[in-house]
Amino acid sequence: MRRYVTTLLLLAALLPTAVRADEPADAKPLCPLFTAVEFEVGGSELIDTYLAPWSYKGWSLAVGAEWMRAMPIEEYRWVWQQQLRVNFARTRLRISGSGLTDAGSLHYAFAMMRYSELPVKGLRLYYGADMTLTAGALYNYHGGNNPVSVKADLSWGLTAMAVYDFKLGHLPVTARYQLSLPVVGVFVQPEYAESYYEVSLGNYENFLHAGTWATRFDMTNRLTIDFRFASWALRVGYGNTIYTTYTAGNRYQWVSHHFVVGFAGDLLRWSAGNKDRRVCRALYTL
Repeated sequence: MRRYVTTLLLLAALLPTAVRADEPADAKPLCPLFTAVEFEVGGSELIDTYLAPWSYKGWSLAVGAEWMRAMPIEEYRWVWQQQLRVNFARTRLRISGSGLTDAGSLHYAFAMMRYSELPVKGLRLYYGADMTLTAGALYNYHGGNNPVSVKADLSWGLTAMAVYDFKLGHLPVTARYQLSLPVVGVFVQPEYAESYYEVSLGNYENFLHAGTWATRFDMTNRLTIDFRFASWALRVGYGNTIYTTYTAGNRYQWVSHHFVVGFAGDLLRWSAGNKDRRVCRALYTL
């Protein structure tokens, strides 16, 4: 079991390209790449008045990965974080249980945060800014001439984490809550009843919108607990995502609640000459 988990984490560690995973051989201290792979299942509620004026509710799934690493700024008190998540939801008309709307999205986020140690032993607070990029689409099986609604947005906002390391007997445990709150950005949304064929002909007026709290509200909440066994950890938790836009005569909202399970760990290549060097971890401290 441990061999398969380690292999999975190593494969995930090859994906991030925005920041190099390897440090020069003479770098001090050593900074392992924290990597997590997550699987999620739960429920979602959708409404997109561009497709239909009713609310849809059903099940949803997600697969995601996370990477974190300490940076040589202020004695390694800064970390970068990358998150990648693929979501899918199948929903039915809430008032009757008939009808069908599918939704899918790809979400990427990059954050830089500084952490401070709080008076409570093992408790740290991370705070900083992030950039998020989301692309997706909804398909309404009874949508008539406009059965598809395409979504895309780029935003900048605030993010914060509370991390608490403790032990259950001899087992190290890390509990974490993270909040991400986009503040400004841009997103696409055609006008009510405007087809994408009309947009393709050059009718771009009111298609690209400024994203502020007056026209959209997004929020991501994640609560996870990592039970750490040697070089890897079992992760369980809860994920909640809210995505909302109000503009161009349309209202769109996707709210999801998921149970999270996955594997996590610090990946670090050891050599004969570095076993006594200091290790700066992005998340785990115990």
